[in-house]
Amino acid sequence: MNLSLLINGSTTSQPKIPFYENIGLEHGRVHECYGPAKLFFPFLLAQRCKGPILWICPSYSKHTINPNGVSKWVNPHRFIFINSPSFKNTLWCIEESLRIGTPPLIIAELEQIPTLTQIRRMHLAAKSCKSTKVAPLPLILTPKDGGALGVETRWCIRSNHTNTPYQWKIDLTRARLVPEKKFLLTEIKNQLEISLAP
Repeated sequence: MNLSLLINGSTTSQPKIPFYENIGLEHGRVHECYGPAKLFFPFLLAQRCKGPILWICPSYSKHTINPNGVSKWVNPHRFIFINSPSFKNTLWCIEESLRIGTPPLIIAELEQIPTLTQIRRMHLAAKSCKSTKVAPLPLILTPKDGGALGVETRWCIRSNHTNTPYQWKIDLTRARLVPEKKFLLTEIKNQLEISLAP
């Protein structure tokens, strides 16, 4: 048997949330984002997909999403927020949402890096989803420099507002099928446009 099948499971691909040209984030696979501006990355994905968005955050978190602050990019009514009392509970919420098959986009703020086994459990939960043809897409927001093993893609995002207001740098630091790349994300007339970094 192909070694990639043992590590990553079936090669049957799911639809992707488009990112740039032939690069996208595949449904049914765990994706990771870290960096100082990681909380902004979900709004980029939200602009590029339809349906409700589940956002799981620690119950002791000191920040909340301001609906007025994000409404120019995405309708805040699409978000369903869950306050999780523990890291273990957050992982359980992700897995159960993947098994059920809704909503199509799951965002989870994690206070620690999940293990390879925990990432594999998420992938298996997505594969067990029978209620929809397209599995949800889980995006984990990890602390410090990230580094969760087994994720499909890993992204780093930080602000770049010095020369251009409302601009961010996004680095694709890990992907199974494409090389590492650097991008610029710029707000243009309330739309978030992506270009390759020089």
